[in-house]
Formats: sequence, structure tokens, C-alpha cells
Amino acid sequence: MSPSDIRKVQQLLVDLHFNPGPVDGIYGPRTRRALDAATRNNVEAIAPAHLEGVDVSSYQGVVDWQRVANAGIKFAWVKCSEGTTHKNKRRQQNLDGARGAGIAVGGYHFARPDTYQRLNMEDARREAKNFLDCYGTVQPDDLVPALDLESGLLKNDHDYNLMWVLEWAATVEDALGVTPIIYTARWASTSRILRASRELLDRLAEFPLWWAEYRPAKTVAPTKNLAPWRAWDVWQWTGGGKVAGIEGKCDRNRMKAGSLDKLKVNA
Repeated sequence: MSPSDIRKVQQLLVDLHFNPGPVDGIYGPRTRRALDAATRNNVEAIAPAHLEGVDVSSYQGVVDWQRVANAGIKFAWVKCSEGTTHKNKRRQQNLDGARGAGIAVGGYHFARPDTYQRLNMEDARREAKNFLDCYGTVQPDDLVPALDLESGLLKNDHDYNLMWVLEWAATVEDALGVTPIIYTARWASTSRILRASRELLDRLAEFPLWWAEYRPAKTVAPTKNLAPWRAWDVWQWTGGGKVAGIEGKCDRNRMKAGSLDKLKVNA
């Protein structure tokens, strides 16, 4: 096995609660013993517990998507837009590059309901249109669109934030026929979401969740309260990851192995 393949096996053993030693790509005695123990316990060690993914914006520069795919990345989200006017300049290059490398890819929009509150829900519809214009034509194996909820939300009007989110999502769903996934983190939900009405929170919790919570690579799952959601679908586990084909640091994500098809537009 190559060092990259050994690292994948080591990480899988960690996820399955066996101890292979450092996740370093070296097939040493501890890794061998852990793999032997997993086999003796009838663990399907060749079946991944999760899939690895990334998300990128213009900060990552030119991405070599074939190298990214060769590094074991199975899915990605690409920043397409922000607010009502910003269009990410590398969005099409990244979407097409990921598709060409066989990586399931979707577009994401950075929400800015704090910008034109005077427009009320028309602002949400304009931001949705900006995203749709930037994202373009959906391909059969694309991932559902993602809405990034963080510092662009209002600090003092949680009901407005969620009404805005629901309007944006409805506009995108009407156009594409798929339900978006919501990206957020505990700090954002606490300070900008959780004081909304129960009705709005219940509606938000019906969306798939992409949860940001930074933990060491060996961590099996996020530990913070996901409320108003009960479970995560995608987990951004670090903002300082390294992946072959991407210069500098990038966000790294994990997805439960059985979730990929459910999060595609043709599911």
C-alpha cells in the first residue's frame, strides 16, 4: 500500500476505535496489530466510516482537482456568491474541475441578511438569484446547494434571520427542485439563530446540516449541541487542513459514508 492508502486505513481504524498509533502513513507494528484486531472482530475495515471532502473559495487560488481526487477527496463545495452582487471569480473553474475529476461538487452562498434589511424578504430573493446566476446549470451528480450562515446574520433579530433563510431556500428550491443544506456553527446558532420562535426553529431543523466544529483528525464526531438540529450530515472538522492539489490551508469536511447519494441533486 502507498503511504496515502495506509493513512486512510489508519484513520479508519481510529474511527472504529482501534489504536493504529500515529496516522502517519507508516505500516508499523501498531498499525498491523490494530488491523489484525479489527479483522478478528469481523469489522469491515475496507468499508469507510466516512468520506473526506473540502470546500474552497478564491482564497485557495488555482486548484489541481485531479490531485485532490487522487488524495482521496470524494466531495466538495465551491463558493459561488455572497450577498446580492458578489460573484466568486473562480467558481466555474472550480465546479468544472471537480466534476472533471469525478468529485461530487456543489455550490455555496455566503448569506448577508445584515446588508439590506430594509428590503425585507426581497433581499433574500435577490441573494438567491445571485447564487442561481453564479451556479448555473445543475449537473446530475452535483451536491445540493449550501447556504453559509455565520457572521452575515443579524445579531439582534433571530426571527428575521430564519425568515430570511427560509425565503432564500424556497427560492432556490423552486428553481432547482432540491432542498439546500445549511452550514453553520455553534457560535452562530447561539448568537443569531436560537432565540427565534419555535415554529421557525422547527422548520430550520428540517434542512440537512453542515456543521462546523474544529477537532483533531482522530476525533470521531463533533461534540457540541447541534440544536435546533438533532444530527449532522456533513462535518467541517478543521479550517487548517492540507490536501494535495490545494495550495496552503483549506477547510476539511467529513460525510457519513451512506449520505453522499442522499445529498446529490438527483437523489
